[in-house]
Amino acid sequence: MKPFRVLCLDGGGMRGVYQAAYLRAFAARVCGEGDTELDVGRCFDLIVGTSTGGIVASALAAGEPLSKVDRLYEEHGKEIFPGQWIRRVPWVGLVVPLLGLGTRRGETALRSALEATFQDKTFRYVQEVRGISLALTSIDMARHAAVVFKTRHLRRLNGRDDNRTLVDACMATTAAPILRALARLTEPGGEAHVVYADGGLWANNPGALGAIEAVEILGDREEARPIHLFMLGALPAQGGEELSDRRRYRGALGWKGGLHAISASLNSQAVGYDYLSKKILELRKDESMAFRLPAQCPSEQLLKYIQNMDDARPKVLNALRRQATSDVDYAWAQSVKPGSEMAHFRAALIDGLCNQTGEGNDCF
Repeated sequence: MKPFRVLCLDGGGMRGVYQAAYLRAFAARVCGEGDTELDVGRCFDLIVGTSTGGIVASALAAGEPLSKVDRLYEEHGKEIFPGQWIRRVPWVGLVVPLLGLGTRRGETALRSALEATFQDKTFRYVQEVRGISLALTSIDMARHAAVVFKTRHLRRLNGRDDNRTLVDACMATTAAPILRALARLTEPGGEAHVVYADGGLWANNPGALGAIEAVEILGDREEARPIHLFMLGALPAQGGEELSDRRRYRGALGWKGGLHAISASLNSQAVGYDYLSKKILELRKDESMAFRLPAQCPSEQLLKYIQNMDDARPKVLNALRRQATSDVDYAWAQSVKPGSEMAHFRAALIDGLCNQTGEGNDCF
């Protein structure tokens, strides 16, 4: 029985380039030589994304080429996060996020880039035309409540987000406090405005959300299928620090205006939600599994680059792409081992290629 396949994409600012490059490189390996470009989105039943992972998830669900996502970061990153040169200056660079400098310009640049990518595509389009379930995380600031924008993939859902555009949902899921403006959106079908913040504040790794959604979808459909859930990070910077007794009493400046606290939250979520995702599916007592796609330790130089999620310099983006290519080489070697988690990921993409080319079972 074919498993129910889920892809979950973490947040990470400009490091979304890594996710797009990783998936693009792995898909190219599956396709081999030729002109076929795999529609990676259709390899999965459900795609879940947070923050920058929400942009990549939306592109996959909408059928947009991953090369287009890469160009979004390459061509618009410096406008989305303006003042790149001053952000790199020690301590002085804190002025930009502390005072919110450039957030208005950044908001305009991001919306323009998203509109060029997604046009007016909605969650209804993803569900009815593409046949894919999609979920993106955010926070309703009026209630400080976790929010999930989603396709109508459950009978209990009333279609609240059917007419919500992918552009608006991406503005909401990426609205990172300090680094970007919060998103003020007009709700579909009304005149009410709601202010949203980045979903990474509660689910930077949306794996547990993906597991719960998948379990409920299969229960709703009364289907007894195993769930194969794959999580792809955005190459988070190595977390952790040894603290002297004195540094336990640091204030806002010691936390770099709160940025270090956010980093600690994101890194710890990656670990915690990995465990929860695996435990949720383990308790199904079937062949269900949750697996984080493997990545190697980045170089010392790249580790320095990715300390800041807003670094849009070309050399940083190129380093992220190189790391993604290297990680795919590493992951591909694991994918040829029968029964391995990576073999299941490879099988998902091979099935997608078979369906795309119309070869069906003859693909094998």
